[in-house]
Amino acid sequence: MGMTEATYGRRLEESLKCVKEVDNYVIGLRRDLHLHPEIGLQEERTIRVVTDELKKLEIEYEVVPNGGVIGIINGEHEGKSLILRADLDALPMKEEELNLKERKIVVSTNNEAAHTCGHDGHTAMLLGAAKILSHNKDKLKGKVILAFEQGEENGTGIYNILNRLNEIGADGIWGIHLKSDIPSGKISVDAGPRMAGYFSYRIKIKGKSGHGSRPDLAISPIDCFTDFYTHLKSMRLNALDPFQTITYAIGSISAGSVSNIIPETLHFSGTCRYLNYEQGIRAEHEFKRILEKICELHQCTFEFIAEPKAMDLFVYNQEDCASIALEAVKTSLGEEAVYHYPAWMASETFAYYQKYFPGVFAFLGIENKEKGIGAEHHNAHFDLDEDVLKLGVAATVQFTVDFLNNKKEINFTPEQNSLKDLFSKFERS
Repeated sequence: MGMTEATYGRRLEESLKCVKEVDNYVIGLRRDLHLHPEIGLQEERTIRVVTDELKKLEIEYEVVPNGGVIGIINGEHEGKSLILRADLDALPMKEEELNLKERKIVVSTNNEAAHTCGHDGHTAMLLGAAKILSHNKDKLKGKVILAFEQGEENGTGIYNILNRLNEIGADGIWGIHLKSDIPSGKISVDAGPRMAGYFSYRIKIKGKSGHGSRPDLAISPIDCFTDFYTHLKSMRLNALDPFQTITYAIGSISAGSVSNIIPETLHFSGTCRYLNYEQGIRAEHEFKRILEKICELHQCTFEFIAEPKAMDLFVYNQEDCASIALEAVKTSLGEEAVYHYPAWMASETFAYYQKYFPGVFAFLGIENKEKGIGAEHHNAHFDLDEDVLKLGVAATVQFTVDFLNNKKEINFTPEQNSLKDLFSKFERS
C-alpha cells in the first residue's frame, strides 16, 4: 500500500527539518577539514577530528591502523546491520584560491595537499548522519557501522579497514560521492555499473643510445614508443567490442635529457578503464600483443615495471538496494531530486566493499554555475556547493532507516575468496 500524498509530504518535511538541525555542524566540519587536508595514510589530524566527534556523540569506535576509523551505533531493537562509508584523504596538489568564478569560501592552508575531490564533504556528511542516528538510536532497528577510510585515492587504506569490516560483518553498505557535473541538489542512485574497472601499467622500453647525428647507429626507444602508441589508438576499432564502453590513456612519458643524444630507455605509464570485465581482459591481451610485436619490429626490448592486469572490480549498485535508495531519496528529498546519470569512468575503492556487501554508491550533484562551482574533480579550481551537504545527510539517514527496516530478500552472492586471496588475485608486479 503506497503512501498518501499528505503522508509523503509530512515525512519529507520532517526529514528535512531533522537535517537542518545539523546543517551548520556539517558545514563547520567540512570547512575545518578543508583547511587542514592530509594525503593518504597521513591523516593524523583528520582522524583526531573524526574520533573527537564520535566521542562527543558517545559512539564507540576503533582506529584501524593504516585503515581508518570504524564507529558503531547500536539501535535498541534487533535487526540487520549497514555500513556507511566515507573517505578521509586529500590529494597531493596545490589548490587555487578561485573556483570557476570567484574566491572559494575556504582554501587549503597546505600548499602540498588539497581536498579537490570532495572527501572533506563526504566525511562531514557522514558525521552529520551519525549525529542524527545516534540521537535517535532508541528508534533504530539494527546496527549502523560507520567506516571512515584512509588513503582512498591511492588505495592504501582499503585492505585494513575492509578486513576489519569483514570480521564485524554487515548486511549492506552505502556511500556518497559528490559529483561536479551533476546539478546541485540532484542525486543519482541508478542500479548497475556506476564506476569503472581498470588496469594500470608502467613500462620500460630499452633500445640503444647514440649520437643524434647518426640515428642509424642507434635504436631509438622513442621511435618504438610512438609506433606502439599509434597502433594502440587503433586497438579500439580493430580488436575491441564497439558495444562495450572502454577508455584508455597514457599519463606519463620520460626519455632522455639532452637534445643531441638518443636515449637508451623510455618509461611510460597509463590506465585503461572499462565497464565489462571481458572487455578489460581483451584490452589487456591486445595491449600486450601490440607492445611485443612493435618492440620486436624496432629491435627493442620491454620490461613491465607494473604489468597491465585487468581487474574484475566495479562499483555496482545492487538492484534491490538501488530500489530502496530510490524510494529513500524520494521520501527525504522529493522526486524532483532524482537524477539519472551514466556510469562514471573513474575508479573507486568502494568496489572492494561491494565484493562482500550489497549496496549503493550515490552521486550527489554540486554543480552551481552561479557560484562558479563545476570544475572537474582533481582540478585545482574544484569547489563544492555547501548547500547540498544537508541533502546528502538526509538521503543517508533515510536510506539507513529504510534498509534496516526492509524485510525483502536482497539477491546477492558475496565474494567467496578471502580478502587476502582477492588482493593476491589483483596484485600487479
